[in-house]
Parts: sequence; C-alpha cells; structure tokens
Amino acid sequence: MSAAPETGRAWPIVSLVVLVALGGINVFLALFIVPKFEQIFQDALPGQRLPGLTEFIMEDQIPLALLAVVWPVGGIVAVWRRYRAAIWIVGIGCVFFFFLIGVTITALFQPMIAIDGGMEAPLTSAEGSR
Repeated sequence: MSAAPETGRAWPIVSLVVLVALGGINVFLALFIVPKFEQIFQDALPGQRLPGLTEFIMEDQIPLALLAVVWPVGGIVAVWRRYRAAIWIVGIGCVFFFFLIGVTITALFQPMIAIDGGMEAPLTSAEGSR
C-alpha cells in the first residue's frame, strides 16, 4: 500500500521526461533533418513540385520547432504548479508529439516513394532519352 503515494509523485517526473524527450526529437527533426531533406529534394527533383504534406513540413519547420519547445515548458509549469489539468496537458502533448514525429517522417519519405512517380520518375525519363 506504500506504492500508491510514490506512484502519485512519480508520474509527473516520468511524463515530463517523455514530453521533453519527444519535444527534443521534434526540434531536432525540424532544425537539422528537415533542411537536409530539403536540400536532397532540390538536388534530386529540381523544379518538381513536392507533395503537399512535404511542403507543409518544410515551410513550417520553425513554428513546429517552437511548438515543440513551448508545449513541454507549459507541461512543466502545469505540473510544478499542480494544476488539475496537468495530466491532460502532458498527455495530449505526448500524443501530439508522437503524431508529429510520424507525420514528419512520412512527409520526408513521401517524395521518394514511387506512388506518384517519386524520385524514380526523373531517373526513368533520363534513361529513356539516351
């Protein structure tokens, strides 16, 4: 029965660590990985229009990075001040960041998939013109 009070004190720390880690991953993706993919697409697909989701991620990388910093800070403040909504703030943040990581990865690899021609189309058209 002594585990209940320890669990009550442990959830904020564990959930905040997860929230900060997910926010850090999103900041890293937005500031370091997305620009590298943007350069790859400029070199490999010159003049071609990228899928809408990919363009959105590339154009809005700074606001997404700011959100990934602000949300964990809000979670830390909510837990520290013991707001009743702290569990919701932290939980929704964790779910949102998992979702954002998945969307970002999908958006970055979507132009390389041959569903709409992808990166395969320029290669096959170049080979056909020889």
